[in-house]
Amino acid sequence: MPWSDLRTFLTALEARGDLVRIPEQVDWEYEAVALTRRTSDLDGPALLFERVRDSDTPCLSGLFAAKRRVAWALEVAESDLDDVYREREGRAIEPVIAAGPAPCQEIVLTGDQIDLTTLPILRHYERDGGRYITAGLQIANDPQTGRRNVSIHRMLLLDRNHLSVFAPLGRHLRTIIERCNDAGRPAEIATVIGTEPAIQIASQARAAYGEDELGVAGGLRGSPVELVRARTIDVHVPATSEIVIEGRIVPGRSVVDGPFGEYPGTYSDAKPAPVLEVTAITMRSGAIYQNTLTGMPMTENHWMMQAAATALAYREAFKITPEVKAVNVTPGGSSRHHIVVSIHKRHPSEARNLMLALLAAPIGAKLVTVVDEDIDVFDPLQVEWAMNTRMQADRDVIILPNLYSPTLDPSAPAPRTSAKMGIDATAPMGSGVDYQPPRIPGFERFPLAAHLERAGWRRPDGRALRADEPG
Repeated sequence: MPWSDLRTFLTALEARGDLVRIPEQVDWEYEAVALTRRTSDLDGPALLFERVRDSDTPCLSGLFAAKRRVAWALEVAESDLDDVYREREGRAIEPVIAAGPAPCQEIVLTGDQIDLTTLPILRHYERDGGRYITAGLQIANDPQTGRRNVSIHRMLLLDRNHLSVFAPLGRHLRTIIERCNDAGRPAEIATVIGTEPAIQIASQARAAYGEDELGVAGGLRGSPVELVRARTIDVHVPATSEIVIEGRIVPGRSVVDGPFGEYPGTYSDAKPAPVLEVTAITMRSGAIYQNTLTGMPMTENHWMMQAAATALAYREAFKITPEVKAVNVTPGGSSRHHIVVSIHKRHPSEARNLMLALLAAPIGAKLVTVVDEDIDVFDPLQVEWAMNTRMQADRDVIILPNLYSPTLDPSAPAPRTSAKMGIDATAPMGSGVDYQPPRIPGFERFPLAAHLERAGWRRPDGRALRADEPG
């Protein structure tokens, strides 16, 4: 059964020991984020800060800071996450309108009641432009087609009823904003905080413009998302959301947004961003605010988008060769910028075609490495070994200058522009050379562990070795 809302998921996480409550007061400036960073680096639990300075609302952070929680959000084994996500993403289930009162509108604040500063909006990094909402799902409708878009973009707290909306040019939400500007009317946007977990994961789907991510969420969870119409704007939102911020873009007004510590592990530049005027805040009784950490990989931002990026990379690779065996959108590449693919190669130029396709795909890859099927794409040592023994730079490396790239690249010569590289680390066909590593016959029949255990040998960290361990 899918999770009915965020709270049921948190209850289950707490029962498993994968959610820890912090009852002591923490500061919204740096402290809560520092603790989230620490648990992310430890592959630790999600954190629920019950008391945050200047707010009566608890703050959840680090919900998806471990891959196991992304998998459990979809109720699958961690090892099956990428395959199951790819299969479910393609079978959307359209949302439905909820019957009866919506939990997300148990409390409705309008006019002078609106005060964003009462929410525990966190300050993340020392050079950040201010306090940012980072886990808000922006929901907006295209003014020409009426189709819905769901995405996550950071929002800078400006005052009690204004936020920035940093949606870069080329992103779907920015297209909606620009089309509304062209039509002479403000874009209406609902920012949803604290939804059932599959909805959050679906917001990262690499869906085509006009494809409803809430339908993707339905496919991921196996049942439709229930929606309710917002109170002050013509947008529908998930009925069990914790907090909904309704608002309209102020025509012609922008503010400087940034810098901000972003997912490549560097700061983004300060740039103009549209301003949203808040028309209402609705919430559940006892609402939970949610924060998402990004920055140096790996954080929950990276784990949230990795399955979607991997699914897109696999689909694009499969178009070139049905013999694709495995895909790894690497952590060191910020879960976007480096893709390693293994294939069963049947043509000498197959890897080259595959590299070009993936570098041009809307994933944001800066580097694509193709290896043979005997190489584990998730083992950096094996991938580097393949490059060392099967690749010649003058023959097997391609460099493409000055391409559009929908990613943040601090080394780029211009915004959204990057040089890209492909490495063919597959063994050349028909060369007559044996590219296989030396093998010891019967290796599996001669374990060492039992001998070391009898001798009382211990690891350098002091842990004993068990006789039933491999090795």
